[in-house]
Amino acid sequence: MSLDLTFIGQIVVFLTMVFLLSKLLYTPLNDAMAARTRKIADGLAAAEAGKSAQADAEAEVKVQIEEAKQKAQEIVAAAERRALEVSEEAVTKARHDGELIIQSAKDEAEAEEGRMRQGIQKEVASLAVLAAEKIVETELDAKKHSALIEKVIADGVSA
Repeated sequence: MSLDLTFIGQIVVFLTMVFLLSKLLYTPLNDAMAARTRKIADGLAAAEAGKSAQADAEAEVKVQIEEAKQKAQEIVAAAERRALEVSEEAVTKARHDGELIIQSAKDEAEAEEGRMRQGIQKEVASLAVLAAEKIVETELDAKKHSALIEKVIADGVSA
């Protein structure tokens, strides 16, 4: 086998082509593929981080929901207790007001009774005076007159 100049030229052209393709085509292509691989790896890592963050967020939401339910139950229980207290206060106040009204009515009735007694006493006194005048007018007997005065005085003192 003989090496001729064409074969050497082909080898030189081939090596030049390999060098040029490696510099102009393969290196940028390899760099682009490496960048793409890094981008995919970063995306997968971000997806995993997102899934982890989502799981953490869901757990946090469950905790917050449970806390909210507990707070709601506490608020409802407090509201029920307050409603019972208000109801008891209203009943107590109503009883107290009722007692005050009853006492006021009793006091007013007693005052009215006192006024009526005074009125009756005044009428009885005026009737007694009127009767005494009539009796005095009809009988001017001194003995009877003094006995009558003494009787009225004795009745007035005993009343």
